Amino acid sequence: MARTKRAVGLLTGVALLAVAIPAFGQQSPQSILPPGFGVAPKAAPAAPPPPPSSGSDDEGGGVQAVPTLSLAPPAPDQANAAAAAADDTTDNATDAADAAEEAAAELRKQDIPEFARRPTDHVGILDPSVTGIPVDGFGNTAGRFLDTLMARLDAPIASRWVSMLLRRVLTTDIGTPGGVDPSDWVAERALLLARMGEADAARLLVQRVDPDKATPRYDQAVLESALAAADPAALCPVADTAETMNPQPFWPLARAMCAGLSGEAGTASALVDRARSMPGAMQGIDLLLAQRVVGAGTGSRRAVNVEWSSVNDLSSWRFGLASAVGLAIPDSLLDQGGLAMQAWRARAPMLPVQSRLGAERTAATLGVVSAADLVDLVAQQAETGDAYAMDDTPAGRLRSAYAAHDESDRVAALRALWADPTGERDQYATRILTARAAARIAPSSDYADDASALIAAMLSAGLDVQTERWSGIVRSGKGTAGDEAWALMAVGAPRLLVDVDDDRIARFGEGGRGSARLRAQFLFVSLAALGRIKPIDVDRLAQRLAVPLGQRNSWTRAIEAATARNQPATVALLAAVGMQTQDWSQVSPVFLYHIVASLRAVGFEPEARMVAAEALMRT
Repeated sequence: MARTKRAVGLLTGVALLAVAIPAFGQQSPQSILPPGFGVAPKAAPAAPPPPPSSGSDDEGGGVQAVPTLSLAPPAPDQANAAAAAADDTTDNATDAADAAEEAAAELRKQDIPEFARRPTDHVGILDPSVTGIPVDGFGNTAGRFLDTLMARLDAPIASRWVSMLLRRVLTTDIGTPGGVDPSDWVAERALLLARMGEADAARLLVQRVDPDKATPRYDQAVLESALAAADPAALCPVADTAETMNPQPFWPLARAMCAGLSGEAGTASALVDRARSMPGAMQGIDLLLAQRVVGAGTGSRRAVNVEWSSVNDLSSWRFGLASAVGLAIPDSLLDQGGLAMQAWRARAPMLPVQSRLGAERTAATLGVVSAADLVDLVAQQAETGDAYAMDDTPAGRLRSAYAAHDESDRVAALRALWADPTGERDQYATRILTARAAARIAPSSDYADDASALIAAMLSAGLDVQTERWSGIVRSGKGTAGDEAWALMAVGAPRLLVDVDDDRIARFGEGGRGSARLRAQFLFVSLAALGRIKPIDVDRLAQRLAVPLGQRNSWTRAIEAATARNQPATVALLAAVGMQTQDWSQVSPVFLYHIVASLRAVGFEPEARMVAAEALMRT
């Protein structure tokens, strides 16, 4: 499968560095999890059930050998002269680079008193006691291995719940692994957060490093996180010296914008003129946007008009600077920007609410915003409209779903909201939007046909305890809707409260949406990984549904090793590696089995159940 090859290829690429997982010895972002999620009393999770021994051992990917070039050796005198010249050139370049870095570091260091310096042996935004990620969550894993996984991870990923868990890992004040520069370590975490759509978390994380410890990779992370967060002022701590270490054409303009935001109009004007005349300088709309930011700070003539008519693509530079000054970006460009940029757009404070609503729904499916945030934005949108014409709008229906006097009216409003979306992602966003309204509906046989939709809405936001109330209704349900509710209850509830049998698992999905075989496979591997199928039945169902649980490759071995060493942070990162797709139909059932089993084994049992439920909802 394509996405399986991507994950295996990533692990294979890491192996090229000759770094493997060793034999181991042992103001902040708001949580978007519902109160009490994951704290319900439960037995200690068992280790993941051992998969059958049958199956293939497929490494996937593969690396082609580099062809050898045969060259005639030079004459001895020529060789010696060339070697000496090469040594001199290398030494001179190294000395110059070292001198530049030392000068830049000294300049940055002057602004930081010794008592205010922050440690580098552990860096993060949130305390481990808040996130549940231990400070040694990566164990003794080599830093270069982790750095490479993060740098090559193709985000956003398929699962909202795996993405939220990975964000907790990346923002935790966690130990810096060995073999990696602390600033580069923070940089890779921040760059990955930005690619996930987590603009605010990325910006806050890079601010935890003292500027004099900056590296070129760290400066790049500062740039990307500032643009994602539409906050050009976040560039100012490094702008004056970043150009010395990383001579890219955008740094002179960054310095100009910082001067402008400080009210230094003359300095800003001179820097813009200098940037415009430099070789390889940024031109066109990229230059105009920088001038617009300068003008916003100084009120000068630099506040120029910006036209998008000749622009064909939307870079992070263009998005960040335009959003920072509240400049409208054509929808045609925003739609090409990808899912992560939609999440950046959702939280851009200078953009009007109306332009952010669609992006907010996308951001909710990525795990960037919560159900409560989504409801709040819909309410803000409603305040700008005609109150007398609101009843038939999504905002009016949502109000009825929460506040209608009769429960039957609340259910009717929920049905109307669920019927509107067309695509899978929009449907999932609507589930998230209605999660708390669904939790307010009392279980009743009158709503048996709605049970699957109500349970899906609750589980989309982690309201698993509320889901248990519907177990009696689900046990008596029949037909396609009854099977859907039964399957979601079987994997998502804190306890197994419904009967599970082989035939019902194997037939799950027949007559419904999507691929019946894939949905049955997802249900089977989830129940097996959660320990909700008897071990004696696992082999039989694996053969019946053609799921090669015994398959091995570099990714399965890596996540099994991290699980065996009880490294929750490494497991979460490798789970994301196995989810490198935006389409759940491309997720391997074997990978889903290992992800759910490993998350459960290292203490993320509630998250494991939510990933399993999400797999059934989104296929």
